[in-house]
Amino acid sequence: MLWQGTGRCRVVFFVVALVCCCGLNPVRGVASALQAADEFTVPDLTADEQRVLQTIEAGDVLATVSFLAADELAGRDTPSKELEIASAYVAARFRGAGLEGLAGNGSFYQVQEMPRYFAPNGPVSLVTAASPQGVAGCVALGGGDAAVDLRGVVSADAAGRELRGAIVVVDEPPLPPAAAENPAVAALSVARRAAPLVARGAAAVLIRTAADGVLSEAVQRLRAESVALPQQLSLPVVLIPADADLAGEVRLSVPPRRRESEQVRNVVGVLRGADPGLSAEAIIITAHLDHIGRAAGDRQGDVIFNGADDNATGVTAVVTLAEAFGRLQPRPARSVVFMTFWGEEKGLLGSKAWCEQPLWPLEKTVANINIEMIGRPEEGAAEKMWGTGWTRSSLGPQLAAGARRAGVEVFHREDVSEMLYARSDNYSFVQKGVIAHSFSAGSLHQDYHQLTDEYTRLNLPHMTRIIQGLFAGALPLARGELTPTKSAPAK
Repeated sequence: MLWQGTGRCRVVFFVVALVCCCGLNPVRGVASALQAADEFTVPDLTADEQRVLQTIEAGDVLATVSFLAADELAGRDTPSKELEIASAYVAARFRGAGLEGLAGNGSFYQVQEMPRYFAPNGPVSLVTAASPQGVAGCVALGGGDAAVDLRGVVSADAAGRELRGAIVVVDEPPLPPAAAENPAVAALSVARRAAPLVARGAAAVLIRTAADGVLSEAVQRLRAESVALPQQLSLPVVLIPADADLAGEVRLSVPPRRRESEQVRNVVGVLRGADPGLSAEAIIITAHLDHIGRAAGDRQGDVIFNGADDNATGVTAVVTLAEAFGRLQPRPARSVVFMTFWGEEKGLLGSKAWCEQPLWPLEKTVANINIEMIGRPEEGAAEKMWGTGWTRSSLGPQLAAGARRAGVEVFHREDVSEMLYARSDNYSFVQKGVIAHSFSAGSLHQDYHQLTDEYTRLNLPHMTRIIQGLFAGALPLARGELTPTKSAPAK
């Protein structure tokens, strides 16, 4: 779950604290959601649908999620050999479910090139009036695609001020001590600090940094271990000593950042619809396959961010639903596309890549049901799930109308629904005009993005019932009995 990302450190950390400390009610809004679901009439499950529903069993769910969250998959980082293994596993499950690969020659892999950027090689030069021989201890974290040589008077950041072409100085962002062992987190924090300055036209960013601070230690580790940087660090970002004298005109020279690229792949298959007309339309059911890999450094003990709830649970739901829909007789009228994404944790990259080059037309995509973290119910929310951006369309209430046939409530979580709408892969579809929402089932817990997010902490009966609810909830859309429509967000 990128409840970072476009913008996943980390909104969820704030939300977890808010929920835990302030006692927010995770099931607030259930009554209004059920009332909204009453607006939609769906038939009872047929005998065949009931039969298929019962094939979704906890033992199979455990087998899938425990594989995806195993230490041997090393946290499924993007890119990594372990993520490739996980995608091969998903493709095998799609193949066994009777799906058709959507890529060329019937492949289940939509292959893309992922650019990776690293800190600039070579020395940085910062010449000032007080240090005509150059300020010692400057380190480049970000850089452009070519060497940069700038002259000018350094400006302090001021809210709303035009920064076109300016060299801007800021204080280092606050970081927890643990960030020293996870340089990627530190780099993301710097990228977030620099991004609004870039948007306002800054040509370079200087960050005053304590020599014994967390950021300085993290950057030393980042450079030593050749850690890839966020793509947002696309201009010179230089750490300078906290006491550097920047009075008068300065000259800043920064070498280019280093760029590599690696192949990555979304895994996608389709169950073709049975109706000659409606089969051209699709419901797309998705989850992100990646997580955040290993802890950096030479720490002892557990070093794998297994990502069991985030998001091995969502992927387990996708492959389980693919198999369930494949067992239906007859098939649904509409086509159903099942897909897992790479790079969600890097900024929704896999879903953005799909939406730029979709293998199923976006204009024929009825809705995207994205699944995030369904394995850990919060108090009072067992066998319940909630949708982000609830008021933006009728998809949530329609899913609720179908899911309650399996004894599952789908509700409007009023405290975080709108805030988290843009924080997962559904939003890549939203930006292209497609109705798309993420559905979670108690995902706000203290093990988020921690080494402790293990499959042994999942509630398997709850998770299994949620997958049954997703099956029953998506059926009316796949059958062509319901079609979601957009609505304006609540004021």
